[in-house]
Amino acid sequence: MLGDALPWFMPLFVFALLAWIFYEAIESVVRSRNVAFGPKALTALRWLPAVQLLVMLMNRCVAILQRDTSHLEVAQYLGQGEFETHHLKLIFVGGGGEEIITLLIVLFVLFSERLPSLSKAQPELRQKFRNRLMLFSGLMLLSASTLLFPEKGYYNPASYPIETIGNIPSWSTQIPLVLLGLLMMFGGELFAVSTLFLAGDNFQKIAGRARLKVILLASCTLLWLSRHLEIETNWIQEIPESDLLLPLVLLLHIGVCLTVIIQPAVRIESELNHGEGRSLGMLILAAGMALVILILTPLHLDQTGIFGPELGPHVYGVWIAAVTVSAMMLVQFLPALGFDAAPRPEIWWMKMTLVFSPTLLCLFTPFAIFLIPAIWLVLPWSSLAPWYLESDVQSPSASFILTPILFITLMCAILPFSWDEPLLAALWLGWMPGAMASIGLTLHIKQKGQMFSLDSAEE
Repeated sequence: MLGDALPWFMPLFVFALLAWIFYEAIESVVRSRNVAFGPKALTALRWLPAVQLLVMLMNRCVAILQRDTSHLEVAQYLGQGEFETHHLKLIFVGGGGEEIITLLIVLFVLFSERLPSLSKAQPELRQKFRNRLMLFSGLMLLSASTLLFPEKGYYNPASYPIETIGNIPSWSTQIPLVLLGLLMMFGGELFAVSTLFLAGDNFQKIAGRARLKVILLASCTLLWLSRHLEIETNWIQEIPESDLLLPLVLLLHIGVCLTVIIQPAVRIESELNHGEGRSLGMLILAAGMALVILILTPLHLDQTGIFGPELGPHVYGVWIAAVTVSAMMLVQFLPALGFDAAPRPEIWWMKMTLVFSPTLLCLFTPFAIFLIPAIWLVLPWSSLAPWYLESDVQSPSASFILTPILFITLMCAILPFSWDEPLLAALWLGWMPGAMASIGLTLHIKQKGQMFSLDSAEE
């Protein structure tokens, strides 16, 4: 198998994904130095993951067609004997399923600049869109690489079973994989659109379509999670070994945050003025968000029962919450280093830290997913607070936005603890404050624009 014949193959795949994350910087350096072989090197760098995935699939197909028992899956599900047509199913429902979905994601990214929704955008903007999509997909695939491509699956089995361990898995086992792949594609579109602040209206069509797709996929994911958690009563204890459950929840989190908060905030925050009282507002906002995260995360961990009845869950929860809050504070220095393209760069980096902190912390502890309920409740206030704390902007009516969102936030914080699965309940309810804040502020901006037009007409 690949791990034995080409021991450098999987490390090279990891480095190829890492290169995708930094591709935009690499491209900038190569073009600035005007290297003769630069364009070919960049093309090779872009296509390397796709070529490697194709080699993985071909190797798997040959092993199944030849009933090669030195291949782990053939030994486990087929054993020795002659090839039959129905054995091809193993290509799709076994480890080949992960490779196929990943290959489709990679090809989607590589051809994303040719999407019909981007046909009217300038070539430079389409390439920037592709590069940001490469960054997002590379980060997500890299963080889930040990689950999608387990090392043991690419080495010869140490000993072969006399009999197979079971039948070929059913098609239903691929549902979470398909959901994960689609969330990565369309969530990546929203990430790319949200980070290209100066693109104007070029990406409005693709952003609108991506939001609808992510909302549909998020609903399907929640339904699947609800069904899965009914069957797996001890699912929390099995999170580290629960195959795709962990990355699926993380991608659901990222997709929902991008859809209901991050992408709408690009337009909302561009309507703010210079920001009188901005420093005080940031201090109040950061303190409030930190307090909610530090309180709510330990409470959710306490409901799992894994860390014991005493201080265990509270110590662990405060630890992961403190890491997140500390990172949220540290990124406030990024605008001073030149990362200030966003309308409100300090708030922007605070938001992005909260969105991606569960994913990064899950590289060290899978229980970082219990940060998600608190993050979903505090993120909307990062968009809402400047409109009430800064004195040089027309604040929306408190009865129209502030009071309803405060009420629904409190309800979404309290109600999940009355359910058997508080985390699942928080996922079903937690998107509401963000959706209400984005819709309310969008309507306020629209109304303000109409009033300005009427005043101009009267003059």
